[in-house]
Amino acid sequence: MTKQEHIIRDLAKKHGIQLQQAEEIWKLFGAKIVNVIHTTPKKKENGEYDLESFPVIHIDNFGKFVPRTTFIQKQNKKLQHDS
Repeated sequence: MTKQEHIIRDLAKKHGIQLQQAEEIWKLFGAKIVNVIHTTPKKKENGEYDLESFPVIHIDNFGKFVPRTTFIQKQNKKLQHDS
C-alpha cells in the first residue's frame, strides 16, 4: 500500500465515509487542479513560462494551492539551455 492509499484509508475511517467515496473525492480534487492548470495560458512569446500566469488555486473546504515559483524558474532555465 502506498503512502497516499494509507492516508486516504485513514481519512475515510476518521470521517466515517466509505473508501470508495474518499477515493472519488481525491480524484475530483486532482481533476480540479489539473483543469485549472491546463486552461491557463502559461507561455510567453519566447517559449518560457510566465510566472504571473500561474494562478493560486482555491478549492472550497480544502485551501489554497500556490504554484512553486522555484520549479517554474528551473523549467525556464532548462528551456533557455535547450534553445
